Amino acid sequence: MSEPLPGLPEPGDALSGDSLELRRSQDLTPAERVLRRRNRRLLALVAIPGILLGVGALAASLLAGSGSAGPRPLSVPAGYQAVNDTVFAYSVPSSWSKNLAYSDDTGDLDFSGVDGWAGEYLAARGTPPGADNAAPASFADFGQNRPTPFQIGPGIPVTIPGATVAYRHTVSRPSGFRGVAVDAWQSSTGAELWILVDAPPAVASTILQSLRGS
Repeated sequence: MSEPLPGLPEPGDALSGDSLELRRSQDLTPAERVLRRRNRRLLALVAIPGILLGVGALAASLLAGSGSAGPRPLSVPAGYQAVNDTVFAYSVPSSWSKNLAYSDDTGDLDFSGVDGWAGEYLAARGTPPGADNAAPASFADFGQNRPTPFQIGPGIPVTIPGATVAYRHTVSRPSGFRGVAVDAWQSSTGAELWILVDAPPAVASTILQSLRGS
């Protein structure tokens, strides 16, 4: 059975402010940011087999409409703003802004502030993910000056309104980083959302509890 989303994060998975890995995007030059995004695009082109080109086209069509109407988050509390990629929506603190160093036109979207961040990867797939689904490569970039190895824990089924299946994961790094990720998929559109959050427990819980699909 799926666990209700309001249980996120569990006490054992609470995000510690002491382990918060704050952005240091100012350490990256504009040329380095462009190179990072270009390298990720090249990696994606090599990794996607030709048989999945149709699925990739679906992802591109979803992303192309990122400015159009879509679902609203389940809640937008005072002091929060809505983020909408046309197929999924959630709330982040109003003080956070889109971080261009970690956002691009290949599926990555990042909002961050002085107290944390939320990194999103949107793609498309023809079959539902499983509890052992591999996290996107961009998880190595979110919150880091350079790609950093990470470990992802087993998926725990959760309920996301508007998603056919969804799993909650714990993401960790040897440095002590511990974040919460959700992998959600819609059968109607084939859209798959991965979102990784690193923020104080109350903020992380609010973001994930507001997540909704179309």
